[in-house]
Amino acid sequence: MGGLSQIPDYPGGDLVVDLLAARGIERIFSVSGGPLNSIYHATLRAPVRIVHTRHEAAAAFMAEGTGRVTRFPGVCAVTLGPGVTNTVTPALTATRAGVPFLILGGQAPVSVLDKESIMSFDPLPVMRPVTKYAARVVDPARIEEYLDAAWTAMTSGRPGPAFLEIPVDVLAGAAPPPSAGRAKGSRYGPGLVAEQAERLRHAISGARRPLLVAGDDILWSAADDVLAEAVDRLRLPFVTLRLGRGLTDERHPCCAGVGYLGSNPPLRDTIAEADLVLVIGHELEADLAYGALISDDAMVIQSHPDPGVVGKFFRPDLGLVAGSDTVLAAVASSDPGGFDRAWCERVAQDWRSWRDRAAAESQAEGRGIHPARLSALIEDAMPPGATFVTSHGNIDFWADPVLRITPPSRYLRAGQSGALGAEIPFGVAAKLASPASTVVVIVGDGGFAFHGLELETALRYGAPIVVVIYDDEKWGAIALPQQRAYGTEIELDLPRRAWWKVAEAMGGHGEYVDDEAEFGDALTRALRSGLPAVVQVKVPSVEAPYVEYHS
Repeated sequence: MGGLSQIPDYPGGDLVVDLLAARGIERIFSVSGGPLNSIYHATLRAPVRIVHTRHEAAAAFMAEGTGRVTRFPGVCAVTLGPGVTNTVTPALTATRAGVPFLILGGQAPVSVLDKESIMSFDPLPVMRPVTKYAARVVDPARIEEYLDAAWTAMTSGRPGPAFLEIPVDVLAGAAPPPSAGRAKGSRYGPGLVAEQAERLRHAISGARRPLLVAGDDILWSAADDVLAEAVDRLRLPFVTLRLGRGLTDERHPCCAGVGYLGSNPPLRDTIAEADLVLVIGHELEADLAYGALISDDAMVIQSHPDPGVVGKFFRPDLGLVAGSDTVLAAVASSDPGGFDRAWCERVAQDWRSWRDRAAAESQAEGRGIHPARLSALIEDAMPPGATFVTSHGNIDFWADPVLRITPPSRYLRAGQSGALGAEIPFGVAAKLASPASTVVVIVGDGGFAFHGLELETALRYGAPIVVVIYDDEKWGAIALPQQRAYGTEIELDLPRRAWWKVAEAMGGHGEYVDDEAEFGDALTRALRSGLPAVVQVKVPSVEAPYVEYHS
């Protein structure tokens, strides 16, 4: 579809690309589609590069991954019909995680909308539930208006994805030049009034057993430094979760681990014993049991710049509609004189002891490397500033609590949607956005098969990531609870396949490891190869605490 007989001097595709370039977009992730030709052609003269993936879902995951790494929306462009529907899962993942990225969808000409043109259907009812904004542009003169609206929706309050459908004749039609002289893409939100700041400081000064939960908005508010200042000055225990992972040093003596009750058994006691729970930039979500373990006598203070998040699932004693940078600045200026130092030190030590025991797990001869031990070995082998990507299965639920992320390292994980398939696209996006960073992707033998072919995309675009496959030969997150509940498993075996040879067949580097003594050298060879690499590791199928807790 989408032949162009006469090209105007300034078509809509040029306007789209110029508007994106003005906002700092450097890449558009895409899979070829005729209705997108005007966008493709425009990139020949603009500082925006097309990154052509093997699947639209991978393109969308890469756009989302770009947002997670750069704190600025990524962009993908996909063709009409199945091209758009293939982005639904990445959009859901970004909506649940609170990550902004833009999906540009092609469409048949306006003149044949609703006439069952080839590949065409109306995607807006499908995309609206999984995005913050979904709209169709039917006039080239309104492209900028709609793109501005999409950008505002993506980046204000709790961030999220946006979908903008632009029919082929709108992209190919004559468009006006972009507006000049206006600031683009600024994030804004309410602040903290003096009375609220004083109540916050008063609550902290009166607390004995405080716990800080560092969540999503710390990333978007760029509050990393002030979080570190608050922790260092007050010496209060803290946990990190979701997009808050790795924004301050998780090896810090005050770190009480990851903020997931399932993955962090000591946290179940810590949060119940705390008399002050500070939930910064986040909601009391499912992995915090919606606040059910918090004592009725404890004071709960929650902050987020989006008023729809404050009080969601749990009514705090003090709700602050404000950015995390502002709130944490007030926390850092508080008096911690009443803290029970013995308790604060104990809860952090409880976490370290649990994590270190898990990281030291050994296996009987011939069973491979325990997934917790393997995760610790990977952490120890990575250079400063490495980017870690994990999956959403039983192996991830071992890796997630064991990995300690230290800035400037980054941590990417699909999160609340539970989606598989984001892992390798996230890794490719992270490497393209930050070429100097070592990127390691941790994924199971099941999850790898979703978008393993994107290693070829990584090769084409010079993104040498390392993928470590934890191979337990089964869908472990489902098989292990079935075994516990029924005494059997139902069609959940995944016989071992030579995925490392698949990497080699695509021009990458491959390694297979079944013993801990071999792993270090294999990982070193993969890192030094300068190619997209797979290190496939035999691991036992061992139920992670998170899976057991939630099954």
